[in-house]
Amino acid sequence: MHINIFQGAVLGSLIGVSLSLIDKQTRKNSLQNMKKIKSSVADLDQLTASVTKTSEKLKTTAEKVSEDAAFILEKLEELKQVTPAVASIVKETKEAFYHGGKEPRKQISSIQYLP
Repeated sequence: MHINIFQGAVLGSLIGVSLSLIDKQTRKNSLQNMKKIKSSVADLDQLTASVTKTSEKLKTTAEKVSEDAAFILEKLEELKQVTPAVASIVKETKEAFYHGGKEPRKQISSIQYLP
């Protein structure tokens, strides 16, 4: 019968595990270790789900911040275009209240126009 190295290693491992499990304390320890591994795998699944959920929240928040920043930049561009027009209106209004830029106009009360 011809056995390759891999088959021999697997067969030897199985025989070694079987012989070591004959001892009652080894069986108890092995059982406890298997339970710990099982709970660790369950905790790992929960951790993975939590990390995935958190990363999705971060992605959504980043997208919202990006949209808000784009909106603010758009409004700033509009404000840059409107500012010169507003400045000229303020200048014209100021000139309307002052003659030659030195003396204020005499303001007339609107009460004198009442019947």
